[in-house]
Amino acid sequence: MIPTLAAMLASIEATPLDQLAFVWFLACTLGYNEIASLPALARRSLIGAIQRQRVRWMANMAARGDRFVDIVLVGNLANGNSFFASTSVILLGALSALLGSGEKGQAIIAGLPFATQASPLLWNLKILVLMAVFVYAFFKFAWAFRLAHYTMIMVGATPIATQATAGVCAEHAGRTARLAGLAGEHSNLGLRAYYFAIAGIGWFLHPLLFIATTTWVLLIVLRREYFSRSLRAIAGSSL
Repeated sequence: MIPTLAAMLASIEATPLDQLAFVWFLACTLGYNEIASLPALARRSLIGAIQRQRVRWMANMAARGDRFVDIVLVGNLANGNSFFASTSVILLGALSALLGSGEKGQAIIAGLPFATQASPLLWNLKILVLMAVFVYAFFKFAWAFRLAHYTMIMVGATPIATQATAGVCAEHAGRTARLAGLAGEHSNLGLRAYYFAIAGIGWFLHPLLFIATTTWVLLIVLRREYFSRSLRAIAGSSL
């Protein structure tokens, strides 16, 4: 795969440093998503800690008679996903307008002392890479939005808590928590795509800057998801 990718990049006049930067970007984005999804790591992450709180939330929800507050809370989460999905579409439109404007775009950044020039094809590839990231983010946020709505339906469908329905309520609450967790997982992947899209801006200036910003974002994501104060506050003694 890597030789094929290198040959493709070479055909559009990408320098070896550009090729290295792009491969490093793919390794960090795709590789991190794969590694972070491993069960052993997922349980120790911020996402895993939040999921344990969702399970408690839904268990408490099932024991209450009035679930209006729970539906409102899930609705607020859905609105956040809707905002980011809409923003992704706007960004895609802005990036598509930049396709084919390599000379004008590079003229703007030519005054920077460390900016490098790229062929029109390579310039368009840089834009297409960012567009691909935002397309991915759109689908993640759009699906998270739908899953949040499904979660609201599951909350509304929770049986009335009585002594006779305690077991049914607990089982339903567990499934609702898993569904809410899926919504959170897709939303988190969308946000992670935004983080790495910010790193992709560095490629328009210099491939070394692209490598540096990608590494910087990777370290930020690692710290926030595995070593942050937020994680310690949420997980408590279960960490």
